[in-house]
Amino acid sequence: MDKYNLVSKYRGYNTKKDQTKLAKGYLVEGSQNVLSTDGENIKIREGYTLYGASNATLAPVESSYDWGTHSGTERNLRSYSDELEVYYDSAWRRVADGWTAVDFQYVNYWDTDESEDIMLFVNGDSNVYSWSGGATTILSATSNTITKNGTTTWVEERFVTGTTYDKIVTINGTDYTYTGGQGTTTLTGVSPDPSGEAVDSVALQAVTTHTNIPASGVKNDIIGILDNQVYYGNLTNRQVFKSKVNDFLTVTFSSPRLPGEGALLTLDSSPIGFVVQESAMYIAAGKSEWYKTVFTLSADLTKESLAVNRLNTTAQEAAISQSAIGKIKNSVVYISNEPTVDTLGRVENIDTPQSKPISDSIKPTLDGYDLTNSHVQYYKNNLYIAIPNESIVLVYNIEKGFWEAPQILPVARFAIISGELYGHSNSVPETYKLFTGHNDNENPINAIAKFSYRNYGDRVNYKNVDELYAEGYISSNTTLTHTINYDYKGYSSIKEFDIKGNDDSILFKSDSSNSLGKNSFGKEPLGSQTEEADDLNKFRQIDTTTKLPVFFEDQQIFSSNQINANWVLLCFGGNYNKSTAKVISIKK
Repeated sequence: MDKYNLVSKYRGYNTKKDQTKLAKGYLVEGSQNVLSTDGENIKIREGYTLYGASNATLAPVESSYDWGTHSGTERNLRSYSDELEVYYDSAWRRVADGWTAVDFQYVNYWDTDESEDIMLFVNGDSNVYSWSGGATTILSATSNTITKNGTTTWVEERFVTGTTYDKIVTINGTDYTYTGGQGTTTLTGVSPDPSGEAVDSVALQAVTTHTNIPASGVKNDIIGILDNQVYYGNLTNRQVFKSKVNDFLTVTFSSPRLPGEGALLTLDSSPIGFVVQESAMYIAAGKSEWYKTVFTLSADLTKESLAVNRLNTTAQEAAISQSAIGKIKNSVVYISNEPTVDTLGRVENIDTPQSKPISDSIKPTLDGYDLTNSHVQYYKNNLYIAIPNESIVLVYNIEKGFWEAPQILPVARFAIISGELYGHSNSVPETYKLFTGHNDNENPINAIAKFSYRNYGDRVNYKNVDELYAEGYISSNTTLTHTINYDYKGYSSIKEFDIKGNDDSILFKSDSSNSLGKNSFGKEPLGSQTEEADDLNKFRQIDTTTKLPVFFEDQQIFSSNQINANWVLLCFGGNYNKSTAKVISIKK
């Protein structure tokens, strides 16, 4: 018999249904900085730590790109103010600056002449920019040569050789052109004189500017790529240009069109974003539209038509921006203008792509946020949405099919660096490793798990309680506050109890002298430990309380706001009984 009427299963975060009508186990509005565990418990989230140097400049990170190059190197980029930076040799380093806009959009393009991938990016002007990702350190320099460290050649370190890109290296803010030596460790024909550059200075390939691409006067806000053909779009122009295969500089085409040539697509509204789905390019446009490209070869395979088919979407169903479009598993995911978080993909037994909302349970939450510049990122079976104007990150647990409570994090953009999740700041040029440690860059984490109200099967009559139970894991430096609101928002009474991680009377700790001879193998997995119990002690606490006041419903809240606090909540409840007091006050 469950004397304490326990809540032991977490059901997700819900702000749509009235919190006094939700089933037990839901978190409601006011919850923050807590997450579910694989064991169906609730824990305080991990913190974040600075990655690279601190920077107090008041300029948010506006764009980012995580580029896993074909050569096995990783280039992680971010932009802010007028700068583009790459993380190299344990620091964020300037690739180029002087732009009037840095809300870049990026693609990875394969250059058949260079035999390597090239990063292409646009920022709303009439240019396309390219960067090879070349980065190394120098061993020495003469009046007209630069020799790199190591035995790899400059080409092997991703420096360009051909005429499509500028043969320029940048060292300590100075640009040096070169004419040869890329296939060796020494660049030749270097100008101006680089001999004054210090040993071990970082050398980066310069960015190349390609003007009037795709055409004179056409501005490029968004960029996409499919089958090594580049798509260019402008937020105020209904035309979308597509490049020739393997030639991002050429968009011209014959009539009739030949396979692999460029193309010009005309939509009913201006494009908002590109995303590849299956074998087609999907295009969000206007406020309500989605399109997909359709290629059709002629019977003799010598001609190819290209059309855009409009998908069956309704009002406000287009994505709000390029950065609000991502992928999860086999579907596109995006934030719509409604606003909702929707998936776009095939549904079983339906042959055409279907849009499906996944944010219905938090609709009031989304309605209340400023979603401008939001960024969508899939990572390890979770969907992360950064809402920089609110300093909030939303997390959708794909495996469990529910939303977690909002996370208060200063994130504008996500990054995946060496397989780990990072966040670029929404206020300063800083980057943080997320969900690590137990503080937010040396600041406390204000964690609140606020559960739905419970009336114990009777909405009309009074109840009382004389004992409250909580069980979980806790670190010795943590005080977990257990708050009970009796009736809505604590109308009848509010009580608080502290669960202290240094209170030995409630803790179940292992003996530090335990050995294999003292504890059987069956008590704990040998060589491992459950997620919840890692470095934490088990607690069980019963708080006694008077049976007054009587109440109709109650709400239980668990919270902490300390540096390095760490806790997991397994279950909670109380010894509830129907009160003998008559309900008189609400009778008329």
